[in-house]
Amino acid sequence: MDRRNWSNGARLLLHLSAVVHLGYAIYYDFRFAQLPQLAVTLRLEPPMGGKFKYMTFLGGLVQFGYYALALTYDLFRMRSLRSLRDYMLATFVVPLSLTVSFTFWTLYVIDREAIYPGLLDLVYPSWLNHAMHTFVVVYALIELGITRHRYPHRSRGFAGLAAFMVGYLVWIHYVWFRTGIWVYPFLGGIDWYLRVAFFALIMVLGFVYYLFGEHVNLVLWVRTNVDYRWSD
Repeated sequence: MDRRNWSNGARLLLHLSAVVHLGYAIYYDFRFAQLPQLAVTLRLEPPMGGKFKYMTFLGGLVQFGYYALALTYDLFRMRSLRSLRDYMLATFVVPLSLTVSFTFWTLYVIDREAIYPGLLDLVYPSWLNHAMHTFVVVYALIELGITRHRYPHRSRGFAGLAAFMVGYLVWIHYVWFRTGIWVYPFLGGIDWYLRVAFFALIMVLGFVYYLFGEHVNLVLWVRTNVDYRWSD
């Protein structure tokens, strides 16, 4: 197998694996990983928004959408999909996967009960936890390594990422305003200025992760002068 066929096969395998893995994880999360109604009664979970109020689930949908798009491009080579594929990877896939994963696991190490109480093990199995919080980063990093992407102008990438992150902050504050319950309970246990600092830090790190992906793509594909025919 020559270099081009190997490269195409590796990308196809990655994209197909990610679609199947993340697709099933999202389905299982939405269909089966549900807290009992008692959680709402005890005001442990806001009674609105369902799974769509959690960054992990929304991020999972974005990741799944990207790999489905990339798989479609692998199969049909539609030029109109390539620029969208590249924009999604740069703006959402890498920054959001790193944001979700690093934020979750950092808080998990600091105080597991605050971010992921042991009770959740009964409804949120370990494989699902890793699919949504660990494998999203694994897939994103492998994708950076085996597929060259034409990063958009930084202002466009930043604008898209900022719109998503600000939109999510508005959304969870709306849920809190309507229900009086924070989507993530630990937010209710800290002072307002710490919440502001936390949100600001997460947003800043999101842009740092964007720049990280841009730099990796530059080092692997642009500075090494890799022929785009092998990696489009």
